[in-house]
Amino acid sequence: MIRIVLFFCLSVIITAVVGAVPHFDDEADPTILAQQIESAMTDQEVLGQVLMFGYPTEGVDPNIIEWIRDEGLGGVKIFGWNANNLGILAETVGRYQNTARTGRFGVPLLIATDQEGGWVRHVKGESSVTPGNMALGADNLPYDAWMTGLLLGRELAAVGVNMNFAPTVDVFVDPKADVIGPRAFMADPQMTGIMGLSFARGHEEAGVISTAKHFPGHGDTEQDSHGTLPRVTANLETLMARDLVPYRIMIAGGVPAIMTGHLAFPSITGNEIPATLSEALLTDLLRDELGFEGVAVTDDLFMRGARTDGAPLHEVCYRSLRAGADILLVSQGEDDFRSIHSRLITEMTDDVEFNKRVREAARRVLKMKAAWLKRPDGVPLNPDPDAVVVPSDGAPEFFLEQAARSITLVNDTRFPVSPQNAGDVLLAGSYNEFFTEGLLRYPDARTWRLEYEDTRAGLERRGRELLRAARRYDTVIVLLPDEEISILLDELEPIAEKVVVISVLSPAHLNSVQWAQTSLAAYGTGRDSFRAVFAALAGDYTPRGRLPIPLDTVQ
Repeated sequence: MIRIVLFFCLSVIITAVVGAVPHFDDEADPTILAQQIESAMTDQEVLGQVLMFGYPTEGVDPNIIEWIRDEGLGGVKIFGWNANNLGILAETVGRYQNTARTGRFGVPLLIATDQEGGWVRHVKGESSVTPGNMALGADNLPYDAWMTGLLLGRELAAVGVNMNFAPTVDVFVDPKADVIGPRAFMADPQMTGIMGLSFARGHEEAGVISTAKHFPGHGDTEQDSHGTLPRVTANLETLMARDLVPYRIMIAGGVPAIMTGHLAFPSITGNEIPATLSEALLTDLLRDELGFEGVAVTDDLFMRGARTDGAPLHEVCYRSLRAGADILLVSQGEDDFRSIHSRLITEMTDDVEFNKRVREAARRVLKMKAAWLKRPDGVPLNPDPDAVVVPSDGAPEFFLEQAARSITLVNDTRFPVSPQNAGDVLLAGSYNEFFTEGLLRYPDARTWRLEYEDTRAGLERRGRELLRAARRYDTVIVLLPDEEISILLDELEPIAEKVVVISVLSPAHLNSVQWAQTSLAAYGTGRDSFRAVFAALAGDYTPRGRLPIPLDTVQ
C-alpha cells in the first residue's frame, strides 16, 4: 500500500512538472528556457516574438497595449517622436512591460531605439548630444568608444530601453555617402571593428543589447535606403576584405544582434534583391560563412529600400523571414500591422517549413531576452519616471573632453587665431551653436547665416554676397557641413588667406575647398564639438585628432 501511494504521488509530481507552462522567471539556461517556452507557444505567440512595431504617440498607445496583450507582440521601437519627454517615456515603457509580463509566459519586451551618438539620437530630452562615431575614429581610442557606449547605455537603461540599434560599423568608402558620413567611425575596416566592439562592451556593462549595422555594409553608396534601393557593386572578395571585417570582429566578440540593411549587391547575388530579403546574404553569408548565431533584425521595413518592387508590406515581411531575419521592424501603421500578422499566421498554418523558420527565429529572440533581460544588473522593466538620471553622471565632462581629443588640424597656414590677434572677425555658419561658441571666443565678431538654395547658381550667388561682405574683415571663420555649402564657400577663394574653414560632420567636403589655407575638422554639431574646435582655434590647446578618412586637401 505504501509503495502504491508513493508511486501515485510521484506520478502526480511528474505529470505536474511535465505539463507545467514554462515561465520567463524560471531558473534555466537561456538556451533551454527559450526552447521550453517556444515549444509551449501557439503559432500566434511565436509570431509575436519576431515582430517589433513602432507607435505614433508620445505617451502610451492603446493599440500597442492591445498588440502586446492580445497578440503577444514581442518588441516595441522607440522613435524620435516618442521620446522628447523622458519621464513620459519611462512611464510608457513601464506600462508596456507590465502588460507583457501578465502574459502566460511572462516574457518581457525588447524596447529598442536608435541612439548612435552624433546626429542619430532618437531618445531626446536631456540625453547626451555626443560628438559621434567619426569623432571617435579621429581620436582613435577604443577606451573612448567604450565610455561612449557605457554612458549612452546608462541613459537608455534609465528610461527602460534595453536594446540599441548601434553601433554603426559601416566602413567609410564613398565620400558622397552622406547618409552614413559621420555615422561611420572611419575608413579603416579593422579599427572600425575594434571601435564598434568597444562601444558594444560599454553597452554590455550598462545591460543594453547592442546591434551592429547595416549588414553587409552601407558605406559604399551615396544613395539612401529610406527612399530607394542602393546598389553596391563590390564583389564578395572586396566585401570580405573591407565591409565584412568589422562584422567578423564583432561576431568573434559575441555581439548579440546585427541589423540588416536595405541594400542590393548584384555582383554577389546576381540580382537586385535587398539584403534584408536575401537568403544568400542573411543565411549563406551571415550565418554559414561568418558564423553569426545571434539575432538578425531588419532595418525598418516601411522604408522604400525594402519594397522597391511594389510588393505589399506583408509580402516583404514574409520574404524577409524566409530569407533568415529573426525580428521584423515596422515603424508604422496599424492597417499594415494587421495585414502582416494575418499573412504570416496563414503562412505558418499552411507551410510546415515556414512554421519551423519562424519558430527558429523566436527561439533566438527568447534566448537573447533570457540572457540579457534577466540580469540582476540589467535594464529595469519598470523604470521610475520620477528618478530618471539623464545625462549620466560624468557624461557632460567626458563628451567635451572626447570632442577636444577628436579635433583635427588639417591645414595650418594661419593657426592658431587668438582673439587678440584676429582683428575684425566675421562668423559665417548655419548652426546656432556655431555662433554661440564663436561669439564666446570672438565677442566682437559679426555673424552671417549661410543660406541654402535649390540650384548651384543660387549657391554661387550667395557665395558672392558673402565675399563682398567678407572683404571688410581681417578674419573670416566659415562653417562647412556639406557639399551644398562647399559650393557657396568656394566663392571665397580670392581671400583665402583670411579664411578659416571649420568642417563638421564628414570632413570629405574639405576636398571641395582645396584652396583653404587654414582648416580644422570637427565631427559633431552639438555644442561640445563647437566649443572644442573654437578652443583649439583660439590657441587653448594643440589639436591631436587624426583624419579618420583619406583627403586630397592636406597641404
